[in-house]
Amino acid sequence: MNNEIKYIMDELGVIYGFYQDKFSLKRIKSYILSMPEGKKIVNVSAGKVPMYNHQVDLPIAEFDDHSDSVGLLQVNHTMVNNRSAEDIAADTQRVIELVNRLIKMISPK
Repeated sequence: MNNEIKYIMDELGVIYGFYQDKFSLKRIKSYILSMPEGKKIVNVSAGKVPMYNHQVDLPIAEFDDHSDSVGLLQVNHTMVNNRSAEDIAADTQRVIELVNRLIKMISPK
């Protein structure tokens, strides 16, 4: 793993650790770094997701086979109620930037 990929994964690890989200980082490793023969994440963008009576901006992964998109940040009830929507949106934007950068680095030219 080159240094830039390690840096991106470390930074994503910090964000996901803060949200206590162990699932999304594994999803990124499986669908981007492992490069399965089938599905691959090809883009991540923000999407409004209804959660606990709030509309929360979260990173949404799109797959190359145009199957259902999936969220790349699991946010619990306490986090939604105690953290500002702006802070969650800023973290979402950082995840989007990092994952899309990772996709560009890994994707064949």
